[in-house]
This record gives sequence, structure tokens and C-alpha cells, in this order.
Amino acid sequence: MRAYLEIQLSRLKTKNLFNKKNPSKKFLTLQEFYRSLHAGILTNEEKNSIYNGKTTMVFAKILKEIINKNNIKNLLDYGSGKGERYFKSSEFGMETYPPLEKYWGINPTLYDPGVPHPKPIGEKFDIVISIDVLEHIPLDDLGWVVEEIFEFSKKIVFINVACYPAERSFADGSNVHVSVFHPMWWYGFITKVALNHNKKCFLVCSTFENNKFQFSNFAINDDFKNYTN
Repeated sequence: MRAYLEIQLSRLKTKNLFNKKNPSKKFLTLQEFYRSLHAGILTNEEKNSIYNGKTTMVFAKILKEIINKNNIKNLLDYGSGKGERYFKSSEFGMETYPPLEKYWGINPTLYDPGVPHPKPIGEKFDIVISIDVLEHIPLDDLGWVVEEIFEFSKKIVFINVACYPAERSFADGSNVHVSVFHPMWWYGFITKVALNHNKKCFLVCSTFENNKFQFSNFAINDDFKNYTN
């Protein structure tokens, strides 16, 4: 595995011509697509059900442990979608959860370029989470987006990325998950950025095979075992 990772790290480029002040044309096109989608313009679906943050509930318990054991006082959800689960109760599995801001005991800051959550300016947060976001980012922009996620964090970064095609497609038939890679690719990519930052990082890569979701967990400067029974 070490040899594989070294090869991946040697190939990865986290810096290129594009940055947060000059994103790629594809990034800007996708941004407008998601703004229209959230507004209910491009679909017959109920707009409140689109990217409303429900996937965050998969990680509600582990994040509660991370927050409690690291004395986390504030949180940024980077790519939060509508973030409805922060402010209303949710049913997940066989359990009912209170709003996440109460369940985690924390006041969240939400940011998503597709909805009217303004990007924080000059702020840093104890923990930054980004769930089901990076697979929607073009490869040319992944470097600066991941770098920005780490720059917002003072202590911890928690990332979940889907490593499989989405059910939703663009009008041209291409998949909305524009960056689908193997979990080890993501581990190499995130590690390359994380090495420039003295922070804890948790990465969960989701795969979907044989009608089952599976999760590959990676940690940098910490261990998932510290937060599971």
C-alpha cells in the first residue's frame, strides 16, 4: 500500500491554473446549475428535498464524539446544501434525532455556493465538515477547494466523498458526480494537502457495490478508533 500511495502522491497536482479567485469555467457552470436546481427551476422534485443535508445524518454519531472529545466550539459545514437537519428533527435508521445544532451542542455556520449561504470571510472554525461535496467538484478545481477547506479549519477537517456515480444526471446525460475516483486516490489527494496543515483529518470514502454501501475510513494525525466503541 505504501508503494501505491507514493505513486499516487507523485502524480497528484493540488495546485494549477485555477484557484478560488479564478475557478474553472466548468466550476462556474456547475455552480449556476446547482443554484437553479436548489431553486426548483430544473426539476419537478420538491425543491426543499434537493440536497437538504440528509447524508450528514449518516455521520451524526461519530461527529458528535469527535466534537465532544476535541472541545469543539464552532463548526463550518462546507457545501452544506440547504442544511435543514441542523434546524429540524430527523429520522434516520430506527432513531429520531433532534436538530443537529442541539444534538452536537454547537452553533453551525453553513456555506454552499448553490444556496444563499454566504462564504465566511476571514473566519476560522474548530472543525470543518464537507459531506458529499468533492465528487461534485471538477478535477481542475479540487486542489484549491480542498486547500480552502483546510484553511477554514483551526483543529479538524472531516470529509466524506462518494466514489460512485450519482442517480442524477445533467441534461447532456453526464453524471453529476464529475470526480469519481478510488478511495485510495482520494486518500492520496487529501493527504497531499493535509501534509501542509498541522490538523487532524478524517476521510470517509463511500462506495456502492452489490446494492450495499461500504465505507473506507482514513485518519491523519488521529484514529477513528478513538471515537468508536
